[in-house]
Amino acid sequence: MPFNPAKDFVAVTNVVRGAQVIVVPANSPYKTLKELIAAAQAKPGGLNYGHAGIGSQTHLAAENFLQAAKIEVQHVPYKGEGPAVADLVGGQTTFATPNIAAAIAFINSGKLRALAVTGKERAPQLPNVPTVAETLPGFENYGWFGIVAPAGTPKDVVFKVYRDTVKALDSSEMRARFFVQGMETVGNTPEEFTRAMTTERARWARVVKERKISVK
Repeated sequence: MPFNPAKDFVAVTNVVRGAQVIVVPANSPYKTLKELIAAAQAKPGGLNYGHAGIGSQTHLAAENFLQAAKIEVQHVPYKGEGPAVADLVGGQTTFATPNIAAAIAFINSGKLRALAVTGKERAPQLPNVPTVAETLPGFENYGWFGIVAPAGTPKDVVFKVYRDTVKALDSSEMRARFFVQGMETVGNTPEEFTRAMTTERARWARVVKERKISVK
């Protein structure tokens, strides 16, 4: 990239975050996450998953899961999350890790079976679906969206944007709109967001290196 996100931006606030959900087709033989993991362990490389493209949230969420489960599965990149979910519904792939908003209609209609959500806690949109951490203790994975400003932006400007954003996020209407998209509001301070991004960079650098992920 023609910029260094660690040096060229200053953190303002993490606006929202959302978990992904590990789903399989409705007629899949796998009823639980443990069964999916066991099948992958029994036949390394024999299963596959679809995702929205190299480096996308859904790709990295799946690779993070594979790393934690210590299993090898073939990945199938698509040009977007929609086509990946559509092929999963059609039984063309074994599983996927789409964002909740992209999968919940198919889950509720019985076209997909949800095995686990990637958040630290169960998702309120899918309260009966266990977390990955209930099978793989300590696991959590979120996609998130935040606000940053150019490096050198005056602190008073950064804090005004932060305060205004938090005020907007405090409205029940805003929280409701994000809820239907499978996300929850965050609104942390610039200092907290800076620390969070530093942790995220280190974590994903490790995943990308250990999983040998590259853009070709």
